[in-house]
Amino acid sequence: MKGDVMKKSVVLLFVMLLVAMVTTGSANEVSKGIRVGNAGSFTGDAAAPCMEIYNSSQLAVDEWNAKGGIQGVKIEHVMGDDALDPAQGINVARKFTSDDLMYGVVGPPVSHIAQASLKIYGESGLACITTAASKPELTESGFNHFFRVNARNDAHGWNCALFIKNNLKAKKVAVLNEKVAYCENLAQKTIEGLKQLGVTDIFNDTIVAGSKDYSAVLTKVKAYQPDVLFFVATAAPDQAIGVRQARELGINAVFFGTEGARDKKDFIEASEGAAQGAYVYHFSPDIFAIKEAEGYVKAYESKYGSLSGFGPPAYEAMNILLTAIDLAAKDGDITRAEVISKLSAIKNYKGILGFPVSFDEKGDLLGGATYIFKVNGNDFEQVTILTGK
Repeated sequence: MKGDVMKKSVVLLFVMLLVAMVTTGSANEVSKGIRVGNAGSFTGDAAAPCMEIYNSSQLAVDEWNAKGGIQGVKIEHVMGDDALDPAQGINVARKFTSDDLMYGVVGPPVSHIAQASLKIYGESGLACITTAASKPELTESGFNHFFRVNARNDAHGWNCALFIKNNLKAKKVAVLNEKVAYCENLAQKTIEGLKQLGVTDIFNDTIVAGSKDYSAVLTKVKAYQPDVLFFVATAAPDQAIGVRQARELGINAVFFGTEGARDKKDFIEASEGAAQGAYVYHFSPDIFAIKEAEGYVKAYESKYGSLSGFGPPAYEAMNILLTAIDLAAKDGDITRAEVISKLSAIKNYKGILGFPVSFDEKGDLLGGATYIFKVNGNDFEQVTILTGK
């Protein structure tokens, strides 16, 4: 009986070790293959920006492969569609982490998806570089696998408050937010900033993502008569409905949208002219004004068409990820832990974003900024860059 128990214990220990080797990524020969994932919402309301993220990442992979890949091995780029659903985001994370040849992921770009899948990636030691997920807690979790090439909500919120107070001269502000991780957190950080700056006359309410009618809450906004309407929603289609219905109701407040609104087709065109003069903030600069980005812009537009602000950070993130994988693979063997270690050591990476990328000890971008754009005709014009001052 005791022998049977011992045998069962040995088998159990073996199984546990085997699982640990798979999930943490034991050393593999590079020649077996190199895969990188792309986790995003490639269907649904956020499909347009996320496909720009994927296509920009693919450009980087294609360029690396054209030069021989990594140690002579061609890189495979795998799409993982979460459809803007946390449950699907978890499925994508499980798919990627169970792949022994997967060494890093670009994404997820949406905070509530990143939050839902964070533990799965973290416990498997699979590096993630997000291009947009900005909830601060994502890098305060105790895991070491999560990096970002964008500023956090505590920076964006403060910068939005500065812009509303100093540039838009608002005394009364209405804040509407979609109740998901990114939106709730950004609204909270912006309101905190406004109050710190002395703007205390604030109307705060919520909206529902995917709603086709915001007239009920907008009617309350109209009665409040704000100077600025800060519309905090994830996707551009919701922003377009918001600005259009606000104008139809006769709300004269300056419309200030969040990062998801920086989409020519789904915000400017879909608003049917109502977005003219509206402002949006973004995590990415005006890429067309950056000399180092000329080659990327030409390559992207010749292959995929119109470019907005979501692709450039993804091109940067994928190049940084592949640089780390390449460094980890120099000796012919590679582990996920080595990739994370090489990512952590990235300092002053000079790519296409107009500033050198470095990560702090948590994986956050050092020196990130908030870029403010104004809708001018059928395009976005960058009007200022805010760095917390």
